[in-house]
Amino acid sequence: MSGAARAVLIYGAGGHGKVVLDALECSGRRVVGFVDDDTSRAGGEHCGHRIHVWPPEEVGEDAEYVVAIGDNEQRRQVTERVLGLRRELATAIHPCAIIARDVEIAAGAMILAGAVINPGARVGRGSIINTCAVVDHDCRIGEFAHVAPGARVAGHVRVGEGALIGIGATVNPRVAIGSGAVVGAGAVVTADVAAGATVVGVPARPVSSSDSVTDD
Repeated sequence: MSGAARAVLIYGAGGHGKVVLDALECSGRRVVGFVDDDTSRAGGEHCGHRIHVWPPEEVGEDAEYVVAIGDNEQRRQVTERVLGLRRELATAIHPCAIIARDVEIAAGAMILAGAVINPGARVGRGSIINTCAVVDHDCRIGEFAHVAPGARVAGHVRVGEGALIGIGATVNPRVAIGSGAVVGAGAVVTADVAAGATVVGVPARPVSSSDSVTDD
């Protein structure tokens, strides 16, 4: 059976799942439902599709999965659960995304509407290139990383596994973002970010214990 003909289940019946559903259906994929760990939602609907519990015995084992969970670590854990039962991952690519011909996109990645990925880039398994995000030439986006809506990643940037580039953030050329690092919304990153660090501001700087975040 060809990949284009296979049914797809979306793991995660939340807001991100709604966006991934749109990407899949606009690209012609046949979505047969959602899976969610909240058993109280089982049998209900999300966006007009049935919600199943894991594992969804009423759906054939040949269905592919997209793990549509925004939190990087949770997405990684659920992906391992899916692969542990020998289920296959689908890739969600919205037809309004602009992707260069030589871009490498691993299984389970989500490329959403308006995203741009330029030549020589590689996008790792289970990663998210969100709405209108830009990944420029020769970038490496690690597994289960998330480039959030409107973020801009310049050429030759390395984004480590599980890292988050926040909404509207900018990462300058040849910068390395360490695994598990967080770049705050709107930040401008001009230097490498250590693994596990959180940086905010213009230019971006590490968050210290004395920093506070308010809604003011």
